[in-house]
Amino acid sequence: APRPEHVVNHLRIDSRAEAGELAITRQTVEPGRLLQEVASLYQVQTQRKNVSLELDISAPLSTIEVDPGRMTQVLTNILENALRHTPEGGKIILSAEEMNDQVELAVQDNGPGLKAEDLDRIFNRLYRTDASRQREDGGSGLGLAIAKSIVQAHGGQISAESEVGKGLKVIIALPKTS
Repeated sequence: APRPEHVVNHLRIDSRAEAGELAITRQTVEPGRLLQEVASLYQVQTQRKNVSLELDISAPLSTIEVDPGRMTQVLTNILENALRHTPEGGKIILSAEEMNDQVELAVQDNGPGLKAEDLDRIFNRLYRTDASRQREDGGSGLGLAIAKSIVQAHGGQISAESEVGKGLKVIIALPKTS
């Protein structure tokens, strides 16, 4: 029988590979600038779907120590998801604010929202909610699972808030640079 530590190693390798070998190169980053860059990547897609993309960045904000490429990957994963579920004429808000010793980055959509019991599960590896939130292309729910592992590797947390009919808000809380 395999020794327990082999099993643990397999799991560890599996989750590292899933998150694309989590090598993290931290830099001091301004959260607002990070959100602006992500928003600019999605200008065309949001316009095409007639969804307004708004930035709500409170000032002043502390900097965060993150891998900008990885954090961009996290935010684009969440934004992809938001865009998929936001109806035409809807809006998505990217926000950044400081809460105690953390900076909170959030993506709020005004899609159909989720029931409370579905919320905790959206970060599971292969979880998909009911048909209305399934991707048209039938993809897996891997985006948010990978987002979660990247955020946790940065010492942060990711969570979601929603009410049915009121959209979904995904919040990334990261420790601010002292």
